[in-house]
Amino acid sequence: MMTSHPLALLRRGLHSSLLRYLLVGGSGELLYLGLFALAVHSGLSNLVAISLAGAICLVFNAVMHARVSFRVRFSRSLLVQYTAIQSLGLLVSLLTAAMLERMPKPFSSSMVVGLVSYAVWSALSFGLTRAAYRRSTAAAGLASRHTNQRPS
Repeated sequence: MMTSHPLALLRRGLHSSLLRYLLVGGSGELLYLGLFALAVHSGLSNLVAISLAGAICLVFNAVMHARVSFRVRFSRSLLVQYTAIQSLGLLVSLLTAAMLERMPKPFSSSMVVGLVSYAVWSALSFGLTRAAYRRSTAAAGLASRHTNQRPS
């Protein structure tokens, strides 16, 4: 039976862009909730608080996914691509929720609808963001010690 040191497992896991993506996404969710609560506590309406927290977290996530998740240079074009990806994710998530709501219980329960639509959005977001950020790195001819990409 082979056992590995927990720190070695953690180090190996941090080389996974998926794990880094999940950590960045989780920190973005916590930031969103904190900003939303702060804005509402400061007297802003829910809609203003959602807009403010959402906009800040969209930029935060786009930058952090570039720098941490995929280890590439951030640019405005990546922000535009990330925003488009998240918009598509929202649309697909809404369509998934609408489809599930037409199904019998337990598929149409709020918890199932919420979890499945979140999972669909997250998977789509990871795949498309990873592709966009890698394409950006390759187009810029950037080499990174953290990726297998080399300038052409």
